[in-house]
Amino acid sequence: MSLGLPADIAESLGRIVSKWGSIVHIPPLFPTGRTLGLVREVAPDLVFVWTGTNPGASLLEVVRRAQPQIPVVAVNLRVVNSEILDALDSGAVDYCTPPFDIPHIQWLLHAAHRPPCSC
Repeated sequence: MSLGLPADIAESLGRIVSKWGSIVHIPPLFPTGRTLGLVREVAPDLVFVWTGTNPGASLLEVVRRAQPQIPVVAVNLRVVNSEILDALDSGAVDYCTPPFDIPHIQWLLHAAHRPPCSC
C-alpha cells in the first residue's frame, strides 16, 4: 500500500512490485482516521509512505502507532541524512527514493514476508 505518494511515483512502484506478484494499493489520502481505517481494512504486508512533505512524516508516525506490526517504508525524492534519520526514528523500517532500485524493493518485499526474529 502506498500513502501520499505522487501518482507517477506510486505507479512506478506498482510496476516494480507486480513483477513479484505484489500489488500496490493507492488510496486517496483521507483525514488520518479514515486513512487508518483503510490500512486496517486492506491489511497490507508493507506500507510505503511519502515523506516529501511534513504531514507525510506525521502520517508515518500515525500508521506505526496504530498498526505497529505493519512495516512502513519512507519514500522521498531527497537523500538527506537528517530526513532519513528522522524517518527511521519515526518508525520507518527503511527509506527509499525514486528512481527505485529494483533489488532494494525486492528485498523490502521479501523482508515483509519474513517471520519476525525470535532473538
